[in-house]
Amino acid sequence: MMRISFMKTVKHLSQINGIKGTPFGFTLIEVLMVLSIYSILLLLCTPIVLSVISNQQEKQFFETLQFDVLYLQNMSIGSDDYNRMVLDTEYYSIILGNTQEVRTTRKLPPGWSLEKRTLDFISFNANGSIRKAGTIAIHTKTDTYKIIFPIGKGRGYIEKE
Repeated sequence: MMRISFMKTVKHLSQINGIKGTPFGFTLIEVLMVLSIYSILLLLCTPIVLSVISNQQEKQFFETLQFDVLYLQNMSIGSDDYNRMVLDTEYYSIILGNTQEVRTTRKLPPGWSLEKRTLDFISFNANGSIRKAGTIAIHTKTDTYKIIFPIGKGRGYIEKE
C-alpha cells in the first residue's frame, strides 16, 4: 500500500486544475469581503456601546447622589451639628459640622449641569427630617431629571422630565 502525503496530493490537484503556487491562502476578494463585513458590524455596534456607557454613567451618578444624601441624613440624626450638602452648577459638596469641614466634593460628569430651583443646599435636622423642602434639576446630555425633597423623613425621589 502506498501512502501519499496530503501536501503532495494538494500540489498534484492544483497542477491539474492549472493553479500555480501554493493552494493555501486567500484571494484579495475574499479578504476584502471579510474586512467589509467586519467594518459594517463594528459600525453598527459602536452607537449601541456608547448608549450603554451613557446610561451606566447616569445610573452610577444618581446612585452615588442617593448614597450621599443618605450619608448626610445619617450624620445629622442625633447630632446638633449643621451638616449640609451645598449645591453648585458643576458639583456638590458635603460639609459636616459647624467647623465647615468639607467631607467630599463630587463633580458632575462633563456636559451635565445642576439647576438650583428652590434649594441652595440640602440639610437634615436631628430627627432625620429635611430642613427645607424643595426641588433641584440635573441636566444631562440627553435628559433632565428633577429631584424632589418633600417635607418629612423621606430622602427625596428622582423623576425624569
